[in-house]
Amino acid sequence: MAATIILVLVGAYFVKDNLNDSKENAEPLLASEQTPATQSEEGKGELFVLSAAEEQAYSSFKKDLDVRHLKDLGPINVAKLYVYAAYVQDTEVVYALYTDREDRIQWSMEEDKNIPAADRGTREQIAAQYKNLEKGIFVKTSDFEGYIEFESSKNSGVKSGFQMIQNEGGIWQVAFMPIQ
Repeated sequence: MAATIILVLVGAYFVKDNLNDSKENAEPLLASEQTPATQSEEGKGELFVLSAAEEQAYSSFKKDLDVRHLKDLGPINVAKLYVYAAYVQDTEVVYALYTDREDRIQWSMEEDKNIPAADRGTREQIAAQYKNLEKGIFVKTSDFEGYIEFESSKNSGVKSGFQMIQNEGGIWQVAFMPIQ
């Protein structure tokens, strides 16, 4: 039986998980429900830390999917929420974090619901693909576009780019197919 370990760090949380863990353990816990991890508890599927502001924005956004909850977040913060939602398999939140600019929408929410879970990636794959995203640098490429440049592996030297788009109200959202 796989276990989830939560490390509480100054109002943030760190999700550490085994590949076989079930979805019911995937939701963030309240700080009062979390148990600290020890240094010897190392494993696969580590995900970055969400700050208290990111955690609050995610919780509020998840309730009603209103992008106004994201207005005070920068592009890296919103990208982290997207990756976290993918990691916990919250496909409705994942889709809602995509850009709402009409000329950039690539598929509907209904089409998104038909994407098989197997095609969305495992927790381990998601954690590996977006490793070090939070350490990336945002590069603005136009008035409303940019990408987060990051190294998904410290040893590889290969950089990845995660595309972000600002909506008409100036709120950062994830581009469809952000990594290509």
